[in-house]
Amino acid sequence: MNIPAHVPAHLVYEFNHNTDEGLLSDPQQRFKELSDKFPGGLFYSPCLGGFWVMTNYENYATVANSPDLYSSREVTIPSTGGMYRLIPVNIDPPDHAKYRQVLAKQFSPPRMRKMEDDIRVLANQLIDNIVDKRACNFVDEFAEQLPVTVFMRMMGLPLDRLEEFRGWAMVALTETDPKTRMPVMMNIIGFMTESLQARNTERQDDLLSDIIHAEIDGRPITMEEAQAYCLLLFLAGLDTVVNATSFGIRHLAKDKTLQQQMRENPEIAPAFVEESLRRYSFVNIGRIVSKDHELNGQLLKADEMILVPQIPANLDEQAFENALEFQLNRKGPNRHVAFNTGPHNCLGAHLARIELALTYQEWCKRIPEFSEDPTVPPVLAAGPVMGMRNLQLTW
Repeated sequence: MNIPAHVPAHLVYEFNHNTDEGLLSDPQQRFKELSDKFPGGLFYSPCLGGFWVMTNYENYATVANSPDLYSSREVTIPSTGGMYRLIPVNIDPPDHAKYRQVLAKQFSPPRMRKMEDDIRVLANQLIDNIVDKRACNFVDEFAEQLPVTVFMRMMGLPLDRLEEFRGWAMVALTETDPKTRMPVMMNIIGFMTESLQARNTERQDDLLSDIIHAEIDGRPITMEEAQAYCLLLFLAGLDTVVNATSFGIRHLAKDKTLQQQMRENPEIAPAFVEESLRRYSFVNIGRIVSKDHELNGQLLKADEMILVPQIPANLDEQAFENALEFQLNRKGPNRHVAFNTGPHNCLGAHLARIELALTYQEWCKRIPEFSEDPTVPPVLAAGPVMGMRNLQLTW
């Protein structure tokens, strides 16, 4: 493997976030090990064409808040070579703000709060199908159903294709072979294009219509731009909350005291959401260096890729005292980066928080004391967005 001359030997470590065995068994523990191994907050992996990896909170915040040095025009490692765009993720400031504005109103806190009753009803409908079984695969029977259904309703997508679309999202987010991944990406873009064309002819009350009829800088949006918005929303909407919900419920399954607290005091749900997101974050996003510069005394060169994982930032003892402990009433400001930070902080954070809080409240209210089935270990996936593919619970 070719190691660039400016990379010190002591910072070289073979690591592939798509296939690493540690990430496939315990991603939080694995990244904690890497943080301890590289206390300077940075190392270089020669895998996947070579890339830097950030391993502490300070470096994460620096990268996220310095778009002039760390561009998001490429966020996937290895690079896709510009084969597709995600808007507004792949756009840097100052243009980023005007593209983000297209979606800001649709995901505003007041609009999201209006959805609470419908989300609570949906949660209970899903629990109705599960409660008497005394066991379930939580990922398949609840975590995939609730946020994906909510998202598909917002977008105006046909609910009878939920399983098919979820399968597309899984391949797009976790498959490392371009020959397998790219045809699925083209399926997503093709379907979205057909849907956008239909909304362009006949507007409906959904997010697809809002996008295709939007304006950017006073001009009509292009079809290419609308496709890039929809691709991002499709991938984010069909996966991220699924993973967050699964990690949170798994923690409750292991902590019977906290589980009972949630039943008796459902108002603790928002605090549980924040600590669960911090303790069990799961996104590994990339950036590309815009120009030669030094970070903590180490030279980084233009066009080098950087992996900026959330886990080591959120488990950094310098940022969160006793970071591995789950503290419902954690002191200090809420600084976790599970929704990123800086100009690219997550637009869907308000909706995600509502979905998560309502899930924990309703699940604990309706389901008796539950545990993780020790005979069926969960299957985890690594990659840009890590998560569980199954979580077997019993009660």
